[in-house]
Amino acid sequence: MIVFDESYLIRGKSYRVDDNITVGNPTLEEILDYGEEKYYALISTLTATPSDYKVYLYDKGLDFETVGEFEFFCSAVRHIAPTESAILFGALDFSAMKIYAETKISGGSGEKELSIGNGSVFINSLAYMLITDFIRKINGVAAYKPEKYANEHAKQYRMEIERSNMKYKKREPFKSVLLPLISAYANCPESRYGYGTAMRLHISQFHDGVKRVIKRVHYDNIMRGLYAGTVSRKDINLDEVNWLA
Repeated sequence: MIVFDESYLIRGKSYRVDDNITVGNPTLEEILDYGEEKYYALISTLTATPSDYKVYLYDKGLDFETVGEFEFFCSAVRHIAPTESAILFGALDFSAMKIYAETKISGGSGEKELSIGNGSVFINSLAYMLITDFIRKINGVAAYKPEKYANEHAKQYRMEIERSNMKYKKREPFKSVLLPLISAYANCPESRYGYGTAMRLHISQFHDGVKRVIKRVHYDNIMRGLYAGTVSRKDINLDEVNWLA
């Protein structure tokens, strides 16, 4: 397996995990044609972790802190139909995959090593990490940080808060994430893209461009403040706000 480098994001490249698995890097137009709500639901499922479903797992008699991320992934992705995952994985069919557990001898003790596959295509824990890392990065999703609790009481308290939020949270209609960003990007003087040309950008290129424009605007505002005397030089680290960094 070859770990992708950061240039994939700028170049809009797909990521070939191995001979059988390639993770796509769709364009904005492809995502909107597919359906933005469906797309982000797919991303959510693929990158979900046990802590995201702590209440669900607890009600099943499982502690989310003891359920492995890859183990959770193996169970979750088997509910994804091929038509739902095609925008990222082409003909790969997660719903036809089975979970396999092989005994791995380590230090004299037998340990179970999971993989999921359909006989010709297999995903192990390393492939899982590469896949989810790429998906998170091209879509601007923050890296997962495991939740840590001081004790069992603190964990249970958090669980009850989550349960209460789920109970009273009103189901709201989906609100587009991309459309406001596309509109802002197409109408921002710092961007050289219009509506039509922006549609051809891959999702990783689009997110990189939006972040760069925000950084450029922030830098320009800091510079104006310095020249106007409304911002103190000693309070600013120019290396941190430099939009070229």
